Amino acid sequence: MTATGHGRTDAELRTLDVEGAIAEGMAADSNADSAARRAMFADAAVAGSLRAEALGVGPHPLNHLARYVRAAGRSAALALPEPLIGEQATALARSWLAAAGTDGGTVADDVFAQWLDAVAALISLRRHSGRAL
Repeated sequence: MTATGHGRTDAELRTLDVEGAIAEGMAADSNADSAARRAMFADAAVAGSLRAEALGVGPHPLNHLARYVRAAGRSAALALPEPLIGEQATALARSWLAAAGTDGGTVADDVFAQWLDAVAALISLRRHSGRAL
């Protein structure tokens, strides 16, 4: 097992409630330095990257989805027929988008897009370091 984050292993992070952390982090939009927002961008981003990577989702599709969220918003991204390629990847993206909600307008859209970019960066780092799943 590989240790990541605050001493949690990859196995522990795979069981993390990513959607709950996204919902709490997005609700903390008035305080970007809150514990909930930090958890969203720390452990939840690592856990999200592990889940996406397990489904074969690479960094580029997540970056593309992040750009779409910035351009059209979370609601429009949630309405996409296939926000990520494949049934399981689509279900994963929809669960994250639903957890992110639609409140907060373009500022919140950008926060969630930043989270998607962070997940993509973590996948890329793991691949380049030879620690891909």
